[in-house]
Amino acid sequence: MSVYVVGDVHGHLIKLLDLLSESGLIDESHHWSGGDAQLWFMGDFFDRGPHGIGVVDLVMRLQGQADEVGGQVRAILGNHEILFLAAHQFTRPNNKFQISWKRNGGQNPDMALVTSRQIAWLRNLPALACVADRLFMHADAMFYLDYGQSIEEVNESIREILRDSQSEDWDRLLDDFSQRMAFSSPHANGFSNITECLGYYGGSQIVHGHTPIQYVADAIAPKAPFIYANGLCVNVDGGMYLGAPGFVYRLPD
Repeated sequence: MSVYVVGDVHGHLIKLLDLLSESGLIDESHHWSGGDAQLWFMGDFFDRGPHGIGVVDLVMRLQGQADEVGGQVRAILGNHEILFLAAHQFTRPNNKFQISWKRNGGQNPDMALVTSRQIAWLRNLPALACVADRLFMHADAMFYLDYGQSIEEVNESIREILRDSQSEDWDRLLDDFSQRMAFSSPHANGFSNITECLGYYGGSQIVHGHTPIQYVADAIAPKAPFIYANGLCVNVDGGMYLGAPGFVYRLPD
């Protein structure tokens, strides 16, 4: 079974449709055509681009279609999903979540069009997953260890926050998600951070988004992932919101 990965989309629905079509994962009618393949999204469907809800609607629809034929379409929770959910839940005008959402590229049509079914789906996205011996995580950061020492513990801890009404917990989670580049060579503890995460959560390699490849490599419009730390980490954030076309990464067998 082939496993495909897409990094941060940030509302760029047209680019995503082109990528999935070119990869043979959807047909001319934008229906699933990937058979028994797995397709994983690494989070950040929203903000900075015009069609965040359109992206979520597509992913949810493809998920159902893939399930019917033995395939899988799944997604990891990104910080922009959390920020969108916070702005949706805490609706007092000009509260800190509303202000932060707008400052980070929040789009009013997304908030106006979102449905209760989509909100429920977003709240239940996992923060971590182990797929084909890879650890999938949105952020290249160490804060996950503060929420649990297994994938199941982390996922449940974060789901509990997304179900409660304590703004302090949401604030802390969003602040944690501002961390990045914990595994790159400039970080003093880069390699030990990688081995610590893999030791707790499993897998032989980390696959993440969150930090655009343009920030860490000499690439204006990357068309392939940035593999670093002696092959232990794979960055799949192609920087769609920075003007790049993005890419679909097929995991090596």
